[in-house]
Amino acid sequence: MMVKIDKSSSVPAYIQLYRRLKEDIVNEIYSYGSKLPSKRVMAAETGLSIITIEHAYELLNDEGYVESRDRSGFYVVFRAADGFAGVRRYPEQKSSGAGL
Repeated sequence: MMVKIDKSSSVPAYIQLYRRLKEDIVNEIYSYGSKLPSKRVMAAETGLSIITIEHAYELLNDEGYVESRDRSGFYVVFRAADGFAGVRRYPEQKSSGAGL
């Protein structure tokens, strides 16, 4: 997988990566039960720091798209049939003001 990050964008790199990975999970490029690339591999592929990768992975974890397994990595737990994974909203999702 080759992820392009626009370093000149006003959108933080970790949010760009989070959005791309979330899209890939929802579209089943990363299917249920599959392992995301390690933080080191993803950092090498994207040219981002490991800390930036950690931020993106933690957002996916917080929203229920992946789960972290100690000493093993991050695994996809989202299934399209299950619907929306979480209720937390991040910059790319505007609240309608209806209690969220």
